Amino acid sequence: MTYLGEPYLERLYASIRQLEYPRGRYRLVVIENGPERASQRWFVEHAPDVQVITPGHNTGYAGGAMIGMREALAGGADYIAIITQDIVLDPAWLRELLAVAERYPGAGAIQPKILREDQHGSTVINTWGNELHFLGIGFSGGDGCPDQPLAIRQVPYASGAGLLLRASALRIVGLFDPVFFMYHEDTDLSWRLRLNGYDILLAPRAVMFHGYDFKKGPEKFYYIERNRLINIFTHYRLRTLALLAPALVAFEIMVLAYALRHGWLRTRLAVYAFFLRAGTWAYLRRKRRQVQSIRRVPDRVIGVYMTDRIEFGALESSVLRGVVNPLFSAYWKFVRRFIVW
Repeated sequence: MTYLGEPYLERLYASIRQLEYPRGRYRLVVIENGPERASQRWFVEHAPDVQVITPGHNTGYAGGAMIGMREALAGGADYIAIITQDIVLDPAWLRELLAVAERYPGAGAIQPKILREDQHGSTVINTWGNELHFLGIGFSGGDGCPDQPLAIRQVPYASGAGLLLRASALRIVGLFDPVFFMYHEDTDLSWRLRLNGYDILLAPRAVMFHGYDFKKGPEKFYYIERNRLINIFTHYRLRTLALLAPALVAFEIMVLAYALRHGWLRTRLAVYAFFLRAGTWAYLRRKRRQVQSIRRVPDRVIGVYMTDRIEFGALESSVLRGVVNPLFSAYWKFVRRFIVW
């Protein structure tokens, strides 16, 4: 999926061509969301055999990836690999992802080891599997840690920057939700896979490099917060939501204070405006019915994969370290004993 992605395409496509996997056994589909269709023209010139789909408007990462997933399912794919445009793949990337998927048929999503470059030019972990806070906050697991050998293991949720999905699982739980546009669409899908009983695993020998740069801004803040709440309202059982209500309210007060401090209060109020629309209520009811209809795993099991602390370098602060984490960690430890359903 590309959006104004032409500067990335040469390196990305070169790494795809170097994959140690037979070219005839996979199909490459590109979703061009950019307004000027520059990526489409690039592929016409450099790789005319690649299928490029142009929705005609910016569908966001979630919508663009959903179009690609739907196309792959219609073509009878067994697995669907999704990557963003600012990625370079290790030659063994696809082979190692598929090896883990074949070895563990209960895995619905496979997460590669994703690396990035730090400010000093050293190669570090970007994510070895994303972390999910019980209040719906998702963040990159291990971000900034030195690169290191890892083992195949369960991860809370798979990063949308690059992952492998089992097609048979998607036919049950659904695809990326285009309403999300961007951010937390990977949280949503991974949570649905968990609810249906699928594992989410790290394939440590599948490596990719991400041109990652965490930038704060009002638009990003809007979608992260809006989509976090969509997940909270649609994925937990109502009894769990009732137990979490005090923590959710307390966190909302903190988020409002954060928004006020950074000049993003109008953006945060726009999140509330979204949830006040009649169309949003209809969407939430519909989505909640869909999510709960595929549930095979109770919340007490889902809670095993959740964290009670936000530990992400880009958000590090004395308030987070000294107030937010201790407060919500204590609350989660207390309330989890009552989540028996």
